[in-house]
Amino acid sequence: MDGLGALLILTWLAPLLLGLLQLARPRTSVWLAASAATPALLAALFTPVGTVVELPWLLLGARYGMDATAQTFLFFTALLWLLASIFGVGYLAKDGGRSRFFSFFLLAMAGNVGLIVAQEMISYYAWFALMSFASYGLVIHTWEDEARLAARVYIMLVVVGEVLLFAALALLFAASGALGFDAAAGDLAATLVFVSFGIKAGVILLHVWLPLAHPAAPIPASAVLSGAMIKAGVLGWLRFLQPVDTYAAWGEFLIAAGLLTAFYGALIGVTQRNVKTVLAYSSISQIGLITVAVGAWLVSGRSDQAALTAVLLYAMHHALAKGALFLGVGFAGAGKGALALLLLPALALAGFPLTSGAVAKAALKTATATLPGAWPALLGWLLPLAAVGTTLLMARFLWLMARTPPATKAVPRVMWSAWLALNVGVAIMLFVWPTAASAVNDSFKPENLWVATWPVVVGVVVAAIATRIVTTAPTIPAGDVLVLYQAGLHALFAWLHTVRRKVVEAEERLPADWGSVRPVAFVSRVAVQWELRLRSNWLLVGGALLALTVALLTMIAAH
Repeated sequence: MDGLGALLILTWLAPLLLGLLQLARPRTSVWLAASAATPALLAALFTPVGTVVELPWLLLGARYGMDATAQTFLFFTALLWLLASIFGVGYLAKDGGRSRFFSFFLLAMAGNVGLIVAQEMISYYAWFALMSFASYGLVIHTWEDEARLAARVYIMLVVVGEVLLFAALALLFAASGALGFDAAAGDLAATLVFVSFGIKAGVILLHVWLPLAHPAAPIPASAVLSGAMIKAGVLGWLRFLQPVDTYAAWGEFLIAAGLLTAFYGALIGVTQRNVKTVLAYSSISQIGLITVAVGAWLVSGRSDQAALTAVLLYAMHHALAKGALFLGVGFAGAGKGALALLLLPALALAGFPLTSGAVAKAALKTATATLPGAWPALLGWLLPLAAVGTTLLMARFLWLMARTPPATKAVPRVMWSAWLALNVGVAIMLFVWPTAASAVNDSFKPENLWVATWPVVVGVVVAAIATRIVTTAPTIPAGDVLVLYQAGLHALFAWLHTVRRKVVEAEERLPADWGSVRPVAFVSRVAVQWELRLRSNWLLVGGALLALTVALLTMIAAH
């Protein structure tokens, strides 16, 4: 293994070891934690595309590498984790649980960067699970009622997602006999992949954890949850689905689902009154647009790289802009200067000309222009309308920030430094990123300048009118359709209680000489009781799932 190969391994080994050290020795300097993403950032900048490292002794033969997709994802992910870590040193300076927070923060970071450089399914699954379960500690950090609810919903969906992903992995392996990412199976595998990664990404109907988790978590965690970790779902689609004829219909489904997600997130988001909840719904809406790009990639086939480029550029743009907006929440009430700085990432997210958003949307327009059928014409209208929705969300966010009472304490300089650095990234990164050159040129074309301008103007005008004529806006609870899911679960558990009662009553009516039947009733009763117990401890269920997964992998490796 040469130096660059070792650097590739350090991307996940450094935060993993530092996270375990922080857990074992709580007094470890948090500045070590703040530096943990440095190897990943260096690897993204200096490790050549095509580098591969084999670790045959790890899992079933782990393989890590750097391809063009991993390079882009690793760069913006490492940059955001690094700056969020530095921001967190100041933000959590007087938090009694700071050491515990950074332990989970580092473990989640290790999982996030590990899955990016993973080049086979088992490693991706393992790092994805670590990231997902470690993030539970970030969501529940304050242990307030809001955080407990968010963490409970989050961990339930994590467990469901992990089960579905493991089943998808088994189907893909059965179809190809290999653990690489080039396997293509049938619709069942595609469905499992879509749902499992759709939960993490926050696609419509699978998004309910985002509006609860983002406001509950501390600001540095919210920044990486929304900017980096939900992109693991997008990367999962790119890795586990392939642009082949088998999945072409799935591509069109993803385009439709992405459009619904984009408009739904904007519609619900403008009714929210918590600034971080508004940003959470904005992330849902923006993930919808990235999902459209993924769908275009599946439809276009391997020969067309425009759609993949659009996915990568849009993911980078959203990660940096949304990270800057979330970190900016830490400066609420800090004065007009801080509010003015928020205009840059807000305009970028809306896709205003000369911003990273304009570049990303130019790339998306190019990617969808060659789609079959009526898609190009339809998207030519719907994507600008989605930008109107984004502008309304950003107007709502800035309006809420402007109404925040003045802060009584000065913001630590380290927080300012990290936030300013991230804003610089928002301003220049897509304009200097090598693969963005064509999209940058396209963004300056007159027709694209017009398409980038009018939705923002319309959104600003509508927002200005709304602030004058709307006195009492309706508020939809964060999590929206979660209310329906809860009603369904309550009905299910009520039915389980009824089944248990009937089993017990039937057992009591059995004659004494029917002893051979009693074990059946006993097992039924015990099964129902355990079902009811486990539903209140999803973290235990998740731990059991991981233990079962490790046992299955060990058995497979032994044979």
